[in-house]
Amino acid sequence: MIDVERHARDFMEAAKKLQLYFIGLQREDQPTKEEILQKDIAMMEEEVKTKTDLIKKQERLIQGWRKELKDQLEKHNAELERV
Repeated sequence: MIDVERHARDFMEAAKKLQLYFIGLQREDQPTKEEILQKDIAMMEEEVKTKTDLIKKQERLIQGWRKELKDQLEKHNAELERV
């Protein structure tokens, strides 16, 4: 009976060691907080660049529309002066 208890205890101890070993391996695979932050910062910088490019594109469109409206207004005013 004592022999069975000793084997069971040895087995449980070995299982705990194995579990701790695998937990240690998992932690090694996980990125550090610094790596996570660097990745987040890089993603945010890319998002800012994308949105800045989009804003510039929209500003160019708006400038084009303003020029068209200004030209139309000048043309319209010139026609009104003739009348």
